[in-house]
Amino acid sequence: MATSPMATSPTKRKYILLVEDRPDHCELLALNLEEYRLVRARNFAEGLRFATEKYFDLYILDNWLPDGTGIDLCQLIRKFDPHTPILFCSALADEPSIQNGMSAGAQAYLLKPIDFEELQLTVARLTNVAPDTALEARRAEIATIREELADQRFERNERIEKVRERSQKARERSGKAFGRCLTAKRKFLRLKAMQAYLTAGGTRGDFAREWLDEISPPRRSTPGPNEAKSILKPFQICRATLQ
Repeated sequence: MATSPMATSPTKRKYILLVEDRPDHCELLALNLEEYRLVRARNFAEGLRFATEKYFDLYILDNWLPDGTGIDLCQLIRKFDPHTPILFCSALADEPSIQNGMSAGAQAYLLKPIDFEELQLTVARLTNVAPDTALEARRAEIATIREELADQRFERNERIEKVRERSQKARERSGKAFGRCLTAKRKFLRLKAMQAYLTAGGTRGDFAREWLDEISPPRRSTPGPNEAKSILKPFQICRATLQ
């Protein structure tokens, strides 16, 4: 048994933008298109705003609006929505108006007063997308999404790699800075130690031999580290470095 249009699931009902300034005409159209979701725009500006901000399956335009013409609105819609059907419902019945409407991008032009049976058939025809067209459009949509996601992954990986490189360079700079700091501390400690040694009556030669012996890694086992070696342990360096 065929399903009545009125039984259409609310989530699957087609959306129609109706640009009509007369409330009585809007009510009549709404009564005869109850299986669709109608969004009403009262003038040219409001119609253009709704068309750009929302998504519709059909546009129904009056050709005579308070602040513009339906033909101009049709041309503007076609600039950002080239395929959604457009239907004119207008009292302008002269041939030039009809031709201009169709040339602007409309698929049908109905004259007022509206034949509502013809309106229902026309709306059903215009909103019934051919399966092949819908499938092709879906494939194009999926291909575009995949391409965009691939581009985003590539850009994200590039950003991650740049962050890694910056982190590695920062670690290298930090290591070099730490090395310079440790070297400076060693030099300062050696200077202070030499001043104290010389003040106490020691000679520079003895100091150099004692200093190297104190801070160089031990060559043989000893009964236990003396106090000086324990203090200087963090500053141990090779003899070749000081020479």
